[in-house]
Amino acid sequence: MTLSKKTAVALAAFGALTGVAHAQSNVTLYGLVDLYVGKSTSKITLGGASFQISNGSSLTSGGLNGSRWGLRGAEDLGGGLKATFQLESGFSADTGTSAVAGGGFNRTSKVGLSGGFGSFEMGRQYTQMFLLMDRFDAQGTSSFSATNAIFGPPILVAAGSLSPAIRRDNMLQYTTPTMGGFTGAVQYAFGENGGPGVSAGRAMGVSALYADGPIAVQGVYESLKGAGSGAATAKTTGLGASYDFTAVKVLAQYVAQKDGRVNGIKENGYVLSIAVPVSSAGTINAGIGSEALKAAATGTRLIKTSSASVEYRHDLSKRTTVYAGFNNVKFEAETTPVLTSRDRLYGVGLRHKF
Repeated sequence: MTLSKKTAVALAAFGALTGVAHAQSNVTLYGLVDLYVGKSTSKITLGGASFQISNGSSLTSGGLNGSRWGLRGAEDLGGGLKATFQLESGFSADTGTSAVAGGGFNRTSKVGLSGGFGSFEMGRQYTQMFLLMDRFDAQGTSSFSATNAIFGPPILVAAGSLSPAIRRDNMLQYTTPTMGGFTGAVQYAFGENGGPGVSAGRAMGVSALYADGPIAVQGVYESLKGAGSGAATAKTTGLGASYDFTAVKVLAQYVAQKDGRVNGIKENGYVLSIAVPVSSAGTINAGIGSEALKAAATGTRLIKTSSASVEYRHDLSKRTTVYAGFNNVKFEAETTPVLTSRDRLYGVGLRHKF
């Protein structure tokens, strides 16, 4: 047999083997790069006197979504059972560096099984509370969204020393199959910071979602135990709803939290938003919201945050979008005299998915 024939046979055999492998499993490389040119301003007013504390322009990563790359895949185990995994890393596209110190798969790192029973996943993953906030925001918690301004820290921070609850490490999640439009989910994140007589910290959550046609409704409850001696337990409730009238989609969400500490705080806030298609490729998204932080014992308001936002997104293709956005945030602290801060963000950017 000649060398060329041997090579042809070897390539054919390799192709057959890889064909079998791909029939059973697959791995996908994906990601997105999002950059915008923005201008931000911040002004403080105290006792009638105003001070401009920032006024600058910059090229910034993550106008609509955080820049990222990742790997995800599934293996068919037979009988409708699949093994799945996802590894995702965030980065700053303006500098090429990791989005967080230490790098790694800082956004998502999970493995699981899925089948007729639903799915079970383990690792670092999104909380159901954040998914509610993102699902019921016409702007998808972008850098310009009212949701991002209203429900940023401290409402996403547990009592004590837990990290902001966009994602959590060491988490187990079970998601039911969708039946009649209903999907349920249960999450438990292990506390791994304990010692003798000291709380290690833990997080638990439950979600119920109904989505059918133009309507969607979701409720989420979370309990977050802080780490450390005598740590308190924060309890958070979220409700969201949306209806798509075709000409306009209307979305609403409400979130409330008590930090559980003696002489602690409680917070509650809402965001209303709309998405209006203006062409086959263009959409205007807008939102308003307000959130109040109060003393839990007396109900005295300590801080009020309000925000208004608007975006225009134009799809150049299924993977490439140009956009422009604006957000205005006002903070009012009940000090003597009253302290007011007004922040504004303007931006024009480009997002490309791959």
